[in-house]
Amino acid sequence: MIDGPDARWLGLNERQSAIVRIVRDRGFATIGSLADRFGVSQQTIRRDIIELARRNLVQRYHGGAGLPTGRDRLAYANRRVRNAEAKRRIARAVAAEIPNGASLFIDIGTTTEAVAEALLQHRGLRVVTNHVGVVWLFCQHTDFEIVLAGGMVRNRDLAIIGTATADFLEGFRVAYGIFGVGAIDPEGNLLDYDYRDMRTSRAAMEIARRRFVVADAAKFHGDAMIRLGHLDEIDALFTDAAPPPEIAACLEAAGTRLVVTGREEPRRTQPPADRAALGG
Repeated sequence: MIDGPDARWLGLNERQSAIVRIVRDRGFATIGSLADRFGVSQQTIRRDIIELARRNLVQRYHGGAGLPTGRDRLAYANRRVRNAEAKRRIARAVAAEIPNGASLFIDIGTTTEAVAEALLQHRGLRVVTNHVGVVWLFCQHTDFEIVLAGGMVRNRDLAIIGTATADFLEGFRVAYGIFGVGAIDPEGNLLDYDYRDMRTSRAAMEIARRRFVVADAAKFHGDAMIRLGHLDEIDALFTDAAPPPEIAACLEAAGTRLVVTGREEPRRTQPPADRAALGG
């Protein structure tokens, strides 16, 4: 982290130091979310980002800031181990509901990666994904049928993103979609930090007949601001702790199932294999 004496030595003010910490933690932060967080104008944040980029502490992007080349993968690796046990419990609960032979979409994110690991003992899965890490994992350990969406590769998390990715996904239909989010707000909105993921996530939701969102309890208190959807658009939310009352009320009003995992291994049920084709 950059704070205390290190921040003063670099000549950073408190807000600039906090921006660096936020970007290192998330990998990317939008100008709008930073302006809201610090109660300043977007122009002020732009000036901060310009200065931080000059010092090679962040990298400027259209609409926000990311990590300089070489540091972004380290940040993603750090997120992978954060709340790792909770993510594994969530992943096992999701995997218990996916039958052998099913068709599914797996979204980008560290919790969805955990779901992929939990699916390694399944048979005959047919997977569409925009996550290179998921493809690598399945290719190493399974003989699943795998379709990787086309588009631009984002280095920090091996995600495939962009307009071409969304267009590609529109040609498929799958039985299950497994989605990660950056935050869930008290109104039940599903949010993310990077606006570049929005269209791809929306396209992926449209191709899935059943939609599962995976989110550890920290996501109930996140400050992401890019809206991907709402709890009333999904079939189930898998998490590791009871959500705040406002979110619980949204789930109940939407009729969306809530699955709160415990510390014990979830009980596995095996529904009949899904035989729907990937193509639609």
